[in-house]
Parts: sequence; structure tokens; C-alpha cells
Amino acid sequence: MAFDESHPAVNISTENIVIWRYMDIPSFLSLITERSLTFVRADLFEDKYEGKLPIKTALHIDEITRQEIENGITDKSYWNFSKILNENNGGVYINCWCNENHEMVHMWKIYSKENGLAIQTDYSTLKESFETNEIIYPSQIKYIDFENEYVDWKSNSLITYSIKRKEYKSENEFRLMLAYPREIEDKIILDGDVDSITRQRKKLYLTHPVVKCKVNPQLLIKKILISPYAPNWYLDIIKNIIKKYNINIEVLQSKL
Repeated sequence: MAFDESHPAVNISTENIVIWRYMDIPSFLSLITERSLTFVRADLFEDKYEGKLPIKTALHIDEITRQEIENGITDKSYWNFSKILNENNGGVYINCWCNENHEMVHMWKIYSKENGLAIQTDYSTLKESFETNEIIYPSQIKYIDFENEYVDWKSNSLITYSIKRKEYKSENEFRLMLAYPREIEDKIILDGDVDSITRQRKKLYLTHPVVKCKVNPQLLIKKILISPYAPNWYLDIIKNIIKKYNINIEVLQSKL
């Protein structure tokens, strides 16, 4: 199983939750034709606080680190440790879902509009559908007050990707995370010095805005809904596409 549910950053329900992924047609075609889900590099997300430490957490980390520096335990180069952590977000990739039992109008408007669709599944099925050796960390997002709320980061920066600002709470996001995926790490030549390896890693991640993980679409998707804002003829096109790839899934036009 590709999923690691024991990681400190993981926050999942004991229930088998229903999840939706709203997408445009090209993203759907990628899923069907390449049999893969796309994970986007976290630093490319619109939210500038993605993967960042909440203010009180950052202050607490710096306070502890600076005390360690003064006591000779930690090197002085870590004086602004929270800044280092906040800038180290180029190796995490994310695939986003919406955790709801029903469609959400605002999700259609934001992510699919008239040219999109949504796929519905559940968490157990999602896990079973993956066909990859990458380690995936699943988590429901915790929405917090970034200015006034403290979060225990448990000395693991991946936790910053399982939280978001409270202003995004309406998305009710459930996400899958990849940290330093093997697809990229295995390309690094390890016979150089530390600086050389660091430069290699940085260059590789900059040239990989996305990572695709293999899945079984027939197993993954429970239902396909065409956007309520899409023209009626979209329905037949999607039906013909999945038929061409021998996928037998119910396709409906949203009635919202």
C-alpha cells in the first residue's frame, strides 16, 4: 500500500469519507489516458501561505532555536530557523480533493466552471486505486487562524501542508501529499559534494512542476458529474471518451 497513515502530518477520519475532485477537461483526460493523478508542486499554489508556519509557531521555533544556539547546542546559522523552514517548500507535491457528501456550487465556480467536471469516490477506494511505489501522506486539512493560533509542528515541516488559513475553510479540503518523491530523488547523482547534490536537487525540482502517480481509473471513480454550467453536448463527449478506454462509470449532468 502506497499510503502512510502513521506520519505526524496525517489527520484522517475513522469513517470512510466521500470525496470529490473538481477538474477541467484536460485534467480529466490525463487521468483517463495516462491512468494517473497529478500532484502539483506546493510552491506553485495560489495561496502564498501554503506550507508556511503560522506566526506564533514560527516565533516559538526561533525562540527555542536561539536558546540552543546560545547554549552551544545548535549552529548559529539557524538563528532564523523558521525562515529556513518556510523557504524549504520546493519538494512537496499535492493532490487536492473536497470532503463533502454532496456537490458544492462554489467548487464548481472556482475549479471547473463551464468547461469541467467532478469525479466522486471515497477514501477507501482512493487508497485501493493507486498503483505506485511512492509514499503518499493523506490528510484532512485543519483550518486555523494563522496570526493568533499556535500549531505543534512536531519537528516535521510536512505538518505545515496539513493546515491552511481559516479563510479557505469553505473548501473542506482533503489532500494527498508527496514529499521528495522517488521519481525525482532517484535522478540525483550522489557521487558529488554536498553543494553539488544540493544544486542538482534544486534544478530537478524546478524542472518538475508536477508528479504523476499511477492509478486505476475504473476502480478510483464512483461517479462522474458534468458541470452544471457546461453545454448539454459535453455529456455525450465524456461518455464516448470513457467508453473508448473501456471504462464503465456512470456519467451524469449536474442538476444544480
